[in-house]
This record gives sequence, structure tokens and C-alpha cells, in this order.
Amino acid sequence: MASPPLMFVLFFLSSTALLTKSRLSLDYYSKTCPSFNRIMQETITNKQINSPTTTVGTLRLLFHDCPQNGCDASILISSMPFNKAERDADINLSLPGDPCDLIVRAKTALELSCPNTVSCSDILAVATRDLIIMLGGPYYNIYLGWKNSRSSQASSIEGKLPKPNI
Repeated sequence: MASPPLMFVLFFLSSTALLTKSRLSLDYYSKTCPSFNRIMQETITNKQINSPTTTVGTLRLLFHDCPQNGCDASILISSMPFNKAERDADINLSLPGDPCDLIVRAKTALELSCPNTVSCSDILAVATRDLIIMLGGPYYNIYLGWKNSRSSQASSIEGKLPKPNI
């Protein structure tokens, strides 16, 4: 058994490693993608004007992405022949494609301006917040710098999310 001072040092080092690994901030893209806010606002506005149900679908998409593994955009990963992804879990089959299209449009525009910089998880979070504001909802801060998941399994969420009342 490690001595108490050694345990404290190990705890401190592991805590510090977590903090340095994940540097979330409100202005995460200010230097690496200064056009982030403008591109997001243009994309969101155009999509909402052309498809007024975008806000509801995007909020639901975020709600389905976050509970199990954190807001990691794993809901956006497509299934493969050998793996059924979260997107294709029974509970998510009724999610409209419209919010996914919004994320793809924003990601495409951001990639043209700032290649390999902005995560889909940040795009989904900011798009949801900004759409809620467009419809008169409250503003809230979002700490950015989240990383995308590289895997998605339907089995990780099946039976864990409430079914919609239809």
C-alpha cells in the first residue's frame, strides 16, 4: 500500500494530467479559427430560415448524444457492416435528418476556413444553443474544445433513453 504522501502526489499528478489534457474555454477557437462564430451563425440562420423545424431536431439530437458518453458527437457516426452505431439504435430512428444536415453544412464550411480544427461535438453544442436563442430562449455559455468520439455503438444506449410520446 502506498504511503499517504505518495497517494496525494499520485492524485495531484493525475488531476493535473486531466486538466492539461482538456483545456476547455469559452474562446477556444479565437486563434485557431477566428471565423468560427461567423460561419456558425451564417450556417444556422440559413438552415433555420429554410427549415423551421431545425431547432427542435437539433435540440433532440444533442439530448440523444450527451447522456451516455458525454457530448462527443458519437450520435453522428454512421453504422458499419460490423457495428450498429448509436444513430441507428431504435430510439434514434425517429430523429430527423435535418439536424444532421445542419452539422454537415457547418462542418463543411468550417473545414474550408479552418481545416482539421473544429470538432463536431462543439458544432452541435453551439448550433443547439444559437438555435434556441433564435427562437427566444436564453443565452448560456458553452465551453469549447470537446473532442469527437471515434466509436459509436447502439448497444451503449439501448434501453437507456426515454422513448418519445407519439
